Amino acid sequence: MYALVDCNSFYANCEILFRPDLKGKPVIVLSNNDGCVVARSSAAKALGIKMAVPYFQVKDFCAAHQVTVFSSNYTLYADMSQRVMSTIETLCPAVEVYSIDEAFLYLADYPAAMKDLKAYASKLKQIIEQYTGIPVSIGVGSTKTLAKLANHAAKKYPATKGVCVLEQLTWIRRLMQITDISDLWGVGRRYKTRLNAMGIYTVHQLAICEPAKIRQHFGVVLERTCLELNGQSCFDIEYPVSKQQIVSSRSFSRCVSDKEELSEAVCAHVATAARKLRAQQSVCRHLSVFALSSPFAQTQPFTAISGQCQFVTPTADTRVMMLAARQLLSTIYKEDVDYAKAGVMLSDLCRHDEVQLDLFAEKGDEQQEGKTKADDTQKKRAVIALIDELNKKHAPNRNQQAAVFIASEGIKSKQSWQMSRALLSPCYTTDIKHIPKVQ
Repeated sequence: MYALVDCNSFYANCEILFRPDLKGKPVIVLSNNDGCVVARSSAAKALGIKMAVPYFQVKDFCAAHQVTVFSSNYTLYADMSQRVMSTIETLCPAVEVYSIDEAFLYLADYPAAMKDLKAYASKLKQIIEQYTGIPVSIGVGSTKTLAKLANHAAKKYPATKGVCVLEQLTWIRRLMQITDISDLWGVGRRYKTRLNAMGIYTVHQLAICEPAKIRQHFGVVLERTCLELNGQSCFDIEYPVSKQQIVSSRSFSRCVSDKEELSEAVCAHVATAARKLRAQQSVCRHLSVFALSSPFAQTQPFTAISGQCQFVTPTADTRVMMLAARQLLSTIYKEDVDYAKAGVMLSDLCRHDEVQLDLFAEKGDEQQEGKTKADDTQKKRAVIALIDELNKKHAPNRNQQAAVFIASEGIKSKQSWQMSRALLSPCYTTDIKHIPKVQ
């Protein structure tokens, strides 16, 4: 048996958690640069505010209906997610963190849960909400897909009280019959259109299809979904593995055409990507730099630039990667272009303890004095490790400038191209200056 724990309206409820005055009131959270609605509280949904609608289209509506609006506070959401997932991991031995607000649990090897699934799921929900303040819904089924379906029911139907366990075939069949195919895990808008054309409108109609036929028309993934609906497990719990590619990119709040400004943005992304690389104990062999103009601009044609380089010795040193990125940018940069977005990608990753040094590297003065290349590499790692430690201690909030940073990144407070977040809430859990005060 599998369980899916899903945080309800996660971004919105993270904001409400530290603003008790907003409980039960309409709250929405916006995407990067305050562009679109990406999260809505239950009250905001009741008002009819749609997901992904551009904010400018509903701004007046929000003001008229006293909707509280927030910019995305990723630092707060990431920290609250960690608290939720840590709580879950203390209550179940097999957990797959599926996304920032979802986690799959494998219960078959956990006798305490299997004894009474309903009681276990209800207790799990109670403890998570008590420890973190974040409301969750829990669905339980014999496969991941059925657990997802159960979770959908737990959210949609108040009678479930946030917990749905699919054990009886009659319940499973009935839920499938009343659930639209578009609400099934793995079925997007394009699949929905094609399935509807085949006469498949509900989950039950897909479940009774011949799996081989589904594979012929849609491929192996949807075939497995079909099998899972019939109780045959095809998707196992996946435990955390190191990323094989790291990307850091973001749209600018205003277009950038100046080369130095663009270079600062690229270097800032290098610093972010390098920090993530070191966090998973990896190094990279390949670095890509890219920037592009807006495809919707009417004053100039769409322009995209990119460049790549390969390190002879894999590295996680921000300084080395930043130097390479600046050199790449000077080669690919095009003048008189209003760039709307820039970023970097690290690929061909391996563990830091699997690095093979360059056999043909030229010997420097330090080596002639009896010091090895390995010693020099260890010193460089120690410097970067010290920078990471200082930043973790003195600047844990990613919204602020790092305590120690490379000059090429520029001073964050003076960069007008930084992401626009005019409605940003405090970082209550990661910045001591933002700790709520009780009056």
